[in-house]
Amino acid sequence: MGQHFNSSTEYIQPKYLPTIPNNPLIRLFEVILIKRECYINDLWELVGHETVSTRDIRDELDRAIEWILKRLVALNVVAFGEHMGMQILPGTLKIIRMPKIIIGILKNSSEKPTILVYGNLDVEEALLEDGWVTDPFVMSEVGNFLYGRGVALDKGPLMCWLNAIQAYRDAGLRLPINIVFLIESMAHSGSLGLQDVLQQRISFFREVSCVVMATRRWQSNITPCIVYGSRGLIYYHLEVECANRSLSSCEHSGTLYEALPDLFYLLSSLVDCQLHILFESSLESFQIDRNVFRFTEFNYQEFGHCLDVQDLPHQAQKQAALAENWITPHLSIHGIQGGNVESDVRFIIPHKVTGKFSISMSPNQKSDQITNALQQHLGNVWVQRGSPNKMKLCEKLVIPSWTGSCDSPEYQAAFRAMNRTYKTNPNFIRDGGALLAPSVFQHCLQKNVLVLPIARNDCGGCPVNERISVPNYIMGTQLMTAFMWEYAERSLEDLTD
Repeated sequence: MGQHFNSSTEYIQPKYLPTIPNNPLIRLFEVILIKRECYINDLWELVGHETVSTRDIRDELDRAIEWILKRLVALNVVAFGEHMGMQILPGTLKIIRMPKIIIGILKNSSEKPTILVYGNLDVEEALLEDGWVTDPFVMSEVGNFLYGRGVALDKGPLMCWLNAIQAYRDAGLRLPINIVFLIESMAHSGSLGLQDVLQQRISFFREVSCVVMATRRWQSNITPCIVYGSRGLIYYHLEVECANRSLSSCEHSGTLYEALPDLFYLLSSLVDCQLHILFESSLESFQIDRNVFRFTEFNYQEFGHCLDVQDLPHQAQKQAALAENWITPHLSIHGIQGGNVESDVRFIIPHKVTGKFSISMSPNQKSDQITNALQQHLGNVWVQRGSPNKMKLCEKLVIPSWTGSCDSPEYQAAFRAMNRTYKTNPNFIRDGGALLAPSVFQHCLQKNVLVLPIARNDCGGCPVNERISVPNYIMGTQLMTAFMWEYAERSLEDLTD
């Protein structure tokens, strides 16, 4: 059986917390509103660096790292860049230097709690011809939104942390906690080197009581959320090869077993039209307290409207939709490499094609068991197909699942901070995707992890036209100041109990 979420009614009372007279948070929130334009300008500068880690030229990444280092030093953070060594690019086998990981320490008192703040500077590739209405690396303010690659995932959230520290200084207040920063630039390249740094520099992280990161999106456009876990994920390449070179259908059609029909046959055997996986994994499904679904404010129809889809698989069944998104195994096919993707007419018979797909695992499933079951299934289907071609399954990436402890001081502080900031209770959600960093931190540091999204569901990291509303960005800064304050208060209460 998997882990159970402890549905705690203490998080649901009252609807919002009363305002405390002379509360320093009021002063902090006012300072943040006054500095609004400064925060927007800083984000504009950071977005201007094309920090795409999948490129083989990373000069812009290096400049962005130096920019962040200067900002941290200006905030009295003792910060440095840790060299990560060399990397062999998978496509070209070119050897290049990996970007540095930033480690920063801001310690005011040994009696204060210490949190580890994780962030990342690299972003997904973005090209104007992909359909962007603005230049993805020149942040634009259109109406009430900021457009640009990284404004929501994850440059905007990272700037919220730095803005929050600056807000304490501008308000004449001491930072209530100690912070250790760990900022990488390879999150979109498998977080290479992250685990090595945690293990090799463990002395910097021994006093850390929890790990906090601001990423992902809300489950809806109205209610903020705290992410307390996510499914695991396995990414596969399925190769089929029929010849030693590509051929022409004008000359060779009907003379050989083609690779592409074989690949279509194999991929179609994996899921049915209801999206159910067609092979058994031999593991029980992850169990979760149904109260979590009941307390989650989620409008499934609104969710579908944001996606601009005509129909939804679960209609108005909120609990079924959330279960499918949070805990049920799911398979997604992402594309085919080697096929003809040009818009003109061509008669190529590709000699080798690769199907790319991933399986989102239930949180209690193990990757080796899923892969073994998948290999056995594909082997049986391949025998039935009777093709003489070569078929190979490759496991390209594995991201383990993770689960946070929701009854801990950090989760209680996050709940209260969101309540103070947004004047409503947040949802507690599992992330439907797969986050690598939380599982790495839990494995290496054995510390609790929580994720605090700042972007609405319709604003976050879409493939094109990524955006975040100005209020969400500014309130994200307020959220970080409130979390630090509430966590210090909560930790002090624990010490005095």
